[in-house]
Amino acid sequence: MVSPPLFEAAGLQARELQPADVPRLQALFDANPDYFRIVNHRDALPDEAQQEFDERPPPSMSYTRHWCAGLFDADDRLQGVVVVVSDLMAPGVWHLTLMLLATALHGRGIARAVFDAIESWAVVQGARWLRLGVVAGNGRAERFWQRCGFTEVCLRRDVDTGGRLNTLRVMVKPLGADGIAPYLALVARDRPEAPLP
Repeated sequence: MVSPPLFEAAGLQARELQPADVPRLQALFDANPDYFRIVNHRDALPDEAQQEFDERPPPSMSYTRHWCAGLFDADDRLQGVVVVVSDLMAPGVWHLTLMLLATALHGRGIARAVFDAIESWAVVQGARWLRLGVVAGNGRAERFWQRCGFTEVCLRRDVDTGGRLNTLRVMVKPLGADGIAPYLALVARDRPEAPLP
């Protein structure tokens, strides 16, 4: 069964993936290894897609909804994936866990169009902030998220991102009149002075 679209951007339609789509997601990961090589210095694991599809926030973090959505082109080819969690740790905080596009789509403005569509979709659903973690040293991603309006709120060191310990820059983008200060009042974990877990 094909899920209804969540949003559309740059000729791509975002649809929630189903268990039967996991092999297609694995094929996407295998054919586009750059993300995994940059973040974890390795190719995608044989069960990388299943892990991504199954992963949820830890029990200590409340949330309302989790989406693992494929980005499909007009020929129904899977060209990317986005993973989003709503109300993570506090109402209105949406976390962008992953946004990956096929390498062939890079450098054409498609990533920005997809992000803008995610943002618009999230706002309609009640998001007040978008949050993400980018691996420090992944310069292209760091610059992209800064251009999209994200601000670093804290660093989280020695985070296992899939077999490698990385430093994550936790970044937040307010989506309305609320700024960073109200966000940090809600999410103590992301305060710069907060002790690391």
